[in-house]
Amino acid sequence: MKKILLFFLCILTMPIMLDASSMNGGDLPLPLLPKIDPTSPLPPYQKSPILTPVFYQDGYTLTASSYTVGSTVELLDEDDNVVFSTYIYIEGDIQLPITLAGTYTIEVTRGSMTFIGEIEL
Repeated sequence: MKKILLFFLCILTMPIMLDASSMNGGDLPLPLLPKIDPTSPLPPYQKSPILTPVFYQDGYTLTASSYTVGSTVELLDEDDNVVFSTYIYIEGDIQLPITLAGTYTIEVTRGSMTFIGEIEL
């Protein structure tokens, strides 16, 4: 009986815990996926789980999470030319140039891992 009650309690509180509009003023994080190079050899096993970098966008400002420190952020146009690049030294905001407009590919490189996604400016 206790397990059933706990199950229903979890089901009822899940929408409150997963409400994305309560995170960071209603902004949703930019979706980033790992970029895998098929020519590089993979390690025999993963030593630890990979933490995907999280960025929140507010206009031309990107807010980075704490575990993005030590990452390189690049914006690429449709011809894969780098139009903006920065290195994250401390947790905080990244101000993008206001001269950029349109859809860009964002690449975040930390160590040997690269994550890619799209950003609309």
